Amino acid sequence: MSEMKDTTLKITVLGARGSVPTDAFELREFGGATSCILVESDTQAVFLDAGSGLIDTPKIEDKEITILITHPHFDHLIGLPFFPYNNVAGRNINIYLAPRMGLSATEQIDKLLSPPLWPCTFRDYPASIKVHDLTLPLTIGDITVTGMEGNHPGGCTVFKLTRDQVSLVYATDYEDSAEKLPELIDFARETDLLFYDAQYTQEEAVKNRGFGHSTLQTGLQIMEKGNIRNIRFVHHDPRHTDTMLYAMEAPVRNERVAFARQWEVIHL
Repeated sequence: MSEMKDTTLKITVLGARGSVPTDAFELREFGGATSCILVESDTQAVFLDAGSGLIDTPKIEDKEITILITHPHFDHLIGLPFFPYNNVAGRNINIYLAPRMGLSATEQIDKLLSPPLWPCTFRDYPASIKVHDLTLPLTIGDITVTGMEGNHPGGCTVFKLTRDQVSLVYATDYEDSAEKLPELIDFARETDLLFYDAQYTQEEAVKNRGFGHSTLQTGLQIMEKGNIRNIRFVHHDPRHTDTMLYAMEAPVRNERVAFARQWEVIHL
């Protein structure tokens, strides 16, 4: 990974916390904002999930805005009402979410962004916000998006973004299983960067089977078998302090392997 400005994709971690936003002092190093990754090319600003990290979006100038949502659990949607560009008249924002449980993308989001849970809908914001049922593959300017279904209660989309032979895979809220893991390994094979759910320690994963999350040990297995160049672990448990995450990370950390930190910038 290069820190040069002339790169194919610029990735900013806006939120890497799982389940619920946190703001405790002992969780500051890795951040307390929930799932949101910003991927930028020359013309596009693509957000992966709309957790509370979306609230602190950096300036993206006049780039086209797309938000790809993996699934509608509230920790992945909670930033939507506060997205700064919602309030910019004339700005176009396109949101994509797969239909789930018999509900369209619009119906899912309206369950959160409508009275009595929220006082307004997207139609009340100055920006032009359009919600689309996700169909893949999808072309967003100079970025190609493909995907597969993950393994999470209620369903979850695993996204791959590709531009100019460079790719990243975003596999949060994924519970590993012997049946499903080979599909993810093949999907992510030889990608440049994998974001992978490592919410649990191995002991927690055994206790919480069926909750839809994974471990760093499984992520390293995917990395090795899929010949993946770099990995960042995400969806940190809200109860895992900086000290705990440091301890989990220390035995495996190197220039290719690390736990994601809020505001980390990666150039591919």
